[in-house]
Amino acid sequence: MNWKVDVKKILFGIIGLLVGASLFYQSTFVVNQGEFAVVTQFGKPVRIIEQAGLYFKYPLWVQKNHKFDRRLQLFQSRLSEYLTRDKKNLILKCYVQWQIEKPKQYFESLGNFEEARQRLEDILISKGGAAIGDFEFEDLVSLSRKIKIKDLEKRIQKDIGQSTLALYGIKVVKTGISQLALPSQNASSVYNRMKAERKAIANKYRAEGQEKASVIRAEADREKAAILARAYEESQKVMGKAEAKAARTYSSAFGQDPEFYEFWRTMQTYGKILDNQTTLILSEHSKLFKYLKE
Repeated sequence: MNWKVDVKKILFGIIGLLVGASLFYQSTFVVNQGEFAVVTQFGKPVRIIEQAGLYFKYPLWVQKNHKFDRRLQLFQSRLSEYLTRDKKNLILKCYVQWQIEKPKQYFESLGNFEEARQRLEDILISKGGAAIGDFEFEDLVSLSRKIKIKDLEKRIQKDIGQSTLALYGIKVVKTGISQLALPSQNASSVYNRMKAERKAIANKYRAEGQEKASVIRAEADREKAAILARAYEESQKVMGKAEAKAARTYSSAFGQDPEFYEFWRTMQTYGKILDNQTTLILSEHSKLFKYLKE
């Protein structure tokens, strides 16, 4: 009889320990680094936990904890077609870097990441379409004008940042355009126009290059003419000095021995006009005949 009583006590003790352990387990939870926790009581938020650590709550259905990642998140929208201010179509894909700024508001308005992504998609489409409607087509796709993609990104970020923070407790850190494309029906015309713009730019560069080349060639020709003129002038001066010196030398030599000078000049003349096949017909009174006769 005593043995049976002891068994019951042991069983009740084990059951009590299990129930206590279960209640303790359901009454505690851990918040990790990079997480928010929202504690609800009968479905309503009663406590927001932003620091990592071990925390307690009422067990079972009385209180529940909901954890959310507080780190930076990345969302990319689907490709969507928009209309510019000048009524031309563009296809854009945007991205958003975001994080939870107000956990209570985020929990009450969204509750989970899937719902947050869906709301971001809707806001991006509506706010992005409104922003693109304030830009011309060539503000975003052009070779001749300054592209304003950065201005568009800033505009979208400003518009959706105000909405998401006020409505859902989400802080938009950065918004950008990850892909820009053209609809198939007008892609060919746009590409042809871009080719024409690029060809016009190339022709402009060629014309400028040819103009500069003409200026360089003209300058080189002027410099060449100036150099040749100076060289010719110098050569004429040198030749004049040489001829004058030669004349003085000849005059001096002729004055010292006129007969020898005449003989020497005559021999030079013979060397220039006579060879083995030369026939001369001279007057006997010619000075050239004088030394041939002797």
